[in-house]
Amino acid sequence: METNKQKPKQKILIVDDNTDLLEMLSEILIRAGFKIVTATDGVDGSFKFSNETFDLVITDIKMPKKDGIQLVQFIHNSDSKMRLKPGNLKKATPVILISASIEEYRMDIDLLENIQVLNKPFSPKEVVDLVNSLLDKKSNPSSSSGSLISFKTGDYVIKEGDVCNDVFYVKEGKLNVVKKNAENINVSICTVGAGEMVGEMGFLLNRTRTASVVALTDSVLISIPKEKFESVMADLPKWFKLLFETVTSRLDSTTKLLVEEKSKSKN
Repeated sequence: METNKQKPKQKILIVDDNTDLLEMLSEILIRAGFKIVTATDGVDGSFKFSNETFDLVITDIKMPKKDGIQLVQFIHNSDSKMRLKPGNLKKATPVILISASIEEYRMDIDLLENIQVLNKPFSPKEVVDLVNSLLDKKSNPSSSSGSLISFKTGDYVIKEGDVCNDVFYVKEGKLNVVKKNAENINVSICTVGAGEMVGEMGFLLNRTRTASVVALTDSVLISIPKEKFESVMADLPKWFKLLFETVTSRLDSTTKLLVEEKSKSKN
């Protein structure tokens, strides 16, 4: 006899020193079908985040012992450490910051990534809609960022001289960036792995592709077309930092390659 398997409930950590608000948020989200764990301050929240896996965190800002800003920083650091472990595919944990005095913390909030702010007072529908929106983006990154494209080992992701219509974020795999030298031989410039961007030079300069990119392993990339680029950057400010780091790293690799080539020609 076949039985219907229920999808596991997504788990949310709610952190607030106001027990009335904590109970209200818990009730709203339990009714919406989520599994809820609560904590009454930032220290308790940090401990529970470290010992359990959560799909999303909701935290007040003003709290004793450790405030919401410090808790968000702890969550980001924890997520970053997990992603450094080989084979770990943990996504960044989305966080909702709630407060009646957001402007008081505006400078601190502006320095944080992967958060949404919810002003008090708010309605149950606002909470549920925001939670669902963030969890949908987390489970379907291509819905807000672009299209997922898979490449087999040896496939050309980009060919030097082609028209540049998009830039790529490497979700999985390893790629090799190569460029033809004076003898028309491909020279490896650098390798690119998960969490990096590729195809940015021609894209930003509005020129044809300046180098070729070949998949060293089976890879999955997120393609961001020109028409979506500005909106993606607005929605995900952390990509500005990633793009800057990518361009800087690529220029450094190219400079070193040029120095090596000149040294060879002199010898």
